[in-house]
Amino acid sequence: MDIRNARRWAEPGAKRYVGALMVVLAAFLIRSLLHPVLDHSMPGLFFVCAAIIVEFTWGLGPAIMAMVISIPIFDFFFVPPFRDIAELDRRDVMIVTGFLLITPLAVALIERLRRAQYRAELIAEVAQTRYEMLLRAENERMVLSDSVQLGNALMTYLTKHLDSIVYLANRATHYEFIDEHFRRETGVAPEAIKRDGLRALLHPDDAQRMAGLFSADAEPPQQGAHNLRIRQRDGSFEVMHCELQHFRAHVGTYVILRVHTGPAVRPVTQLHTVSAVSGASNTSSMSSAPTTREVPQTSGTPVVTGGV
Repeated sequence: MDIRNARRWAEPGAKRYVGALMVVLAAFLIRSLLHPVLDHSMPGLFFVCAAIIVEFTWGLGPAIMAMVISIPIFDFFFVPPFRDIAELDRRDVMIVTGFLLITPLAVALIERLRRAQYRAELIAEVAQTRYEMLLRAENERMVLSDSVQLGNALMTYLTKHLDSIVYLANRATHYEFIDEHFRRETGVAPEAIKRDGLRALLHPDDAQRMAGLFSADAEPPQQGAHNLRIRQRDGSFEVMHCELQHFRAHVGTYVILRVHTGPAVRPVTQLHTVSAVSGASNTSSMSSAPTTREVPQTSGTPVVTGGV
């Protein structure tokens, strides 16, 4: 990966150069305090350390400035003859040459390492950004996929049971629907429905038992058949057989409560049986007796018809 601004690892601004001057001044003060002990030994050691610190902290420009300023300072104050610029001998040349060999090499190596470090940090940030973009795209894809699946499931369910649905809600999105015709049959005021929702229609014990329908944090009641006592106009309660269905999605859980409209169970009418009797008389009686068959009906009671 090509990172073009890896050389800009140091913070811009003039304060870097002010900091470099302060570091060189600190090196001069320390060397001055140790001058009675060191005398003419190691005149440029502290200034080499100062240049390295400046390079590591503020970059190449301030480090070069620190090197340029350090050469006349330590040569004037700490190389014999002290405080004399009129005479430059072989000692001065060797000390300055050694300083210019060691310090630029250390500064160049540190600069290269700092650029490599900054480049690695930039690559890590780019990788983190791309990873977050992939996560957002994956989350959006999952949301869209859940929305499509949920929409298909809800449309299938609603078209199949549209006339019997009395309650539809998603507490995570604060959505709640109560069938208006069902509300009018119960006689509950719209203000009570707006304030308490489905709980205004239920018996207090049933409302407590179905508390999971009214809270986004609670677990919804178990799916399947439920017998609920519904408030009537005269203040009494009538038991209603309901069917509860869950539709879990990325944005929450949709719950649908509908009046159970499954096929009614009706008693089976017994067919007339004919006993086996030997003899011709028995055969003639069987031929003369009308046989019966049951015709199944889609609604109502079974109809029994006679045949010859």
